[in-house]
Amino acid sequence: MALNKITYYSELMKMIMGVEVIIPENKWGYSLADRPKDYKYPVLWLMPGGGYNYTDWARYTALELYSAQEGIAVVLPSSYYAGYMDTAHGNYPYFSVIAQEMPEFLYHLFPLSREREDNFVAGFSMGGYGAFKLAMQFPERYTACGVFSGPIGLVPRQPVHRSMDELGIREHSDDPIPDAQRTLAAAFGGAENRRNTKDDNLYMLEKHLQAGDELPAFYIATGQEDAIAGDNYETAELLHKMGLQFEDIRDHGKHNWEYCDRHVKQFIEWIPLKNVYKMEEA
Repeated sequence: MALNKITYYSELMKMIMGVEVIIPENKWGYSLADRPKDYKYPVLWLMPGGGYNYTDWARYTALELYSAQEGIAVVLPSSYYAGYMDTAHGNYPYFSVIAQEMPEFLYHLFPLSREREDNFVAGFSMGGYGAFKLAMQFPERYTACGVFSGPIGLVPRQPVHRSMDELGIREHSDDPIPDAQRTLAAAFGGAENRRNTKDDNLYMLEKHLQAGDELPAFYIATGQEDAIAGDNYETAELLHKMGLQFEDIRDHGKHNWEYCDRHVKQFIEWIPLKNVYKMEEA
């Protein structure tokens, strides 16, 4: 495989950013196997969890192998601990970088397909929220969306009142919050300012369903031993009630990389790939 580690200057962020791109091989020992002229790779845009960066998927899973086996390129961006937000405090448009600036930059560097049928988005944990958000804001881009242990309904639909020790988004940006969540709180601000906006996945989904818009196919998985399983299963039930058809996986597993490794492989095998060059058997 060709694992490309790229640093570039982001005009939106006014700083150096990083991204990794996997270009699959179809023969052992070849970084760039032959392809027909003008061939464009199908692409999985794969989001990391909160606090992780563009290197982690390739470090903690066998993603490069799965990419080669199925013949799909993979793009690995970062949102760090910004929650896939254009931040409420400070001018840090992390989401706009991932959604707009970075894809155009990479399309000029690599032979990546722009066709909807060749584009897929997925993510783990906070990256699952980000992947669903990308699918909600740009459903015309993606054929399928995968969420692995992700809090899709991170923006609460009703006002919330949490104690200092409870995790989760605060209703007001100046509500007390645990030290571990201060960075995330600075990115999100208060739920009152995100609810019923494009950052509110359930609000966006409701609008799409009411309008009869064509949406990606959804693969949503959370292990029963995951600390956020209860919340995620409640959200899944709400999705069913709203009328969304999706692959609803409630298997065994924790909120960890073993679970990610299993499900990113299954997701890549599940999505409808076309015109690919899979790895040849030795």
